[in-house]
Order: sequence, then C-alpha cells, then structure tokens
Amino acid sequence: MLISYTKKHQDIVKKGVDAIGEILKSANVNEKRSILFCLDKYLDPYFGYNLPFFDEIIVLLEKHLFENHDKEVKEDVLQLLTDYSKDSLDYLAEKIELIEFELLADAIYALGSTFNLKYVPIFIRYENHENLNVRNVAKESLLELSKSNRDTKE
Repeated sequence: MLISYTKKHQDIVKKGVDAIGEILKSANVNEKRSILFCLDKYLDPYFGYNLPFFDEIIVLLEKHLFENHDKEVKEDVLQLLTDYSKDSLDYLAEKIELIEFELLADAIYALGSTFNLKYVPIFIRYENHENLNVRNVAKESLLELSKSNRDTKE
C-alpha cells in the first residue's frame, strides 16, 4: 500500500498537537500512516519548519506507541522517534516493559538514539535478553553511549 499525504494532512500538522492527536485516535490506518508520513517532513530539521510544538509532538508519539494501533502505525511512530527525538524519550523509557515484544528492539534502539545516559539501566536490563536482536540492540546502545561519552571527554 502506497502511503502519501496531501495539503489536508499538512494543514492538520500545522494546527498542532491536538489536531494530530485526533487523527491518531480516530482515523483509519491509512490516514494515521499518512499523517505520520507528513510529520516526517515537518520534524526533519532539513526542511527548517522548527515547529513550536515539536517537543509535544514527540511526547504524543511516545504515548501512541502504547495505544491500540496496527503494528505498521507503531513502526512508523518508532521510526519518527528514532530519527527526530533530540535527547529524551522519557515516556517510552518509563513504559518500555509494556511495549509489544515485536517492537522491543526498535524501542530500545530509539532510546539509544538519544545518547542519554539516564537510559543505561534499561540497556543493561536488556543486554542479556533471551532474544538475540533485543540483546544486540541493547549492547550496541551501551557501546555507542560509551563511545560518545568518551568522545566528549577528549
């Protein structure tokens, strides 16, 4: 299925977090994926939109990981969080144990992409997980954090 967005979706994003949230709460899967695809443009620093409600969108997306959405919608959300969250995903970190098993490695990866040291206990908790992918992502996050921490000290 081809996902695209129109001016209607752009107008919704420009209206703000509440308008985006309404679509994520009530629309069909294709509409949800379209608004998320549109958000990709508006969150990307390359395009220079600098939305004044950027941080609120990130929190909204984090919360929607734990709503009753199709897996594709949650994967789209995780991709946005991984690509555009700046330095924290606290809501995701607090609720990580509640995320679906199929999305756990991607959720840990998203936390790792923040390079935030406060998530180290989460990475340590999952570095010996039974699932190889989850284990590897947790270990890689720890490794990347130690590298970035070392680089900032030099």
